[in-house]
Amino acid sequence: MTNLPDLHQWQANGTYITFKGHRIFTAAYGDGAPILVLHGFPTASYDFARLVPLLADRYRLILFDFLGYGFSDKPRPHNYSLFEQADITQAVTAHYELEKCFLFTHDMGNSVTLEVLKRGIPRIDRLVMLNGSVLLKYYQPLITQKLLLHPIIGPLITRFRLIRRRSFAQQFGSLFPTPPPDAEIDAFWSLIGYNDGMGIYDRLIQYLAERKIHEYTWLDALQANTAPLTVIWGQRDPVSVPKIAEAILERRPDAAYIPLPDIGHYPQWEAPERVAAEIQKAFG
Repeated sequence: MTNLPDLHQWQANGTYITFKGHRIFTAAYGDGAPILVLHGFPTASYDFARLVPLLADRYRLILFDFLGYGFSDKPRPHNYSLFEQADITQAVTAHYELEKCFLFTHDMGNSVTLEVLKRGIPRIDRLVMLNGSVLLKYYQPLITQKLLLHPIIGPLITRFRLIRRRSFAQQFGSLFPTPPPDAEIDAFWSLIGYNDGMGIYDRLIQYLAERKIHEYTWLDALQANTAPLTVIWGQRDPVSVPKIAEAILERRPDAAYIPLPDIGHYPQWEAPERVAAEIQKAFG
């Protein structure tokens, strides 16, 4: 795919807020009803860069990088937690004075979303969820994810920076039906490596342990929530397989379901025009 957004300009257009002494990268685009956007593992808010110009004339998009990701701080030693990422989400909404908003979320951001829904602050008026493994019994981890989760191998991978650009390209590229071109791989790789992100790589994925403990409580929160829900799901995702979307729909049969048959794990990157059209239908 062409029209690769300029990563340096993306960073230059952002601003930082402080959360418990850590700098959190944020960005705001456009005017209109606010949409809070939550990204996933292992990348950053840049995942949505192709959507911004398609939506900014109609909505105010609030994006940020979770702690440990993208251009935000990457402290070490640090125990990265979904609960802390939810705290950061609330800090971002407070900074931008969002008492209520629409929420648009992907991958790990889905799990953070469920904790935010459970807390009830900010009020979520409408919700759109993209591919994400909120139910681990259907999760199909990549080889690198399995290795990073191993209690001995994972820290060794991080300590000796054993994941190289070539292996990253192979594994990350497998999330797409057609692997992205080199320039796109380079952009995502640079986000992960920014500020020596490889030095915390195994720590970031430990959020899966929290999800294993709390996933049914969080799914209960989604089921109890009354905000209209749209589920957009790339059907060729090898990790967050369509069975996860079906499980969400079992909890929320009122949800609108938009299966994308030729799309993988990153619908917002692979098919931004299609996703933007569904966002406008969902959020009005």
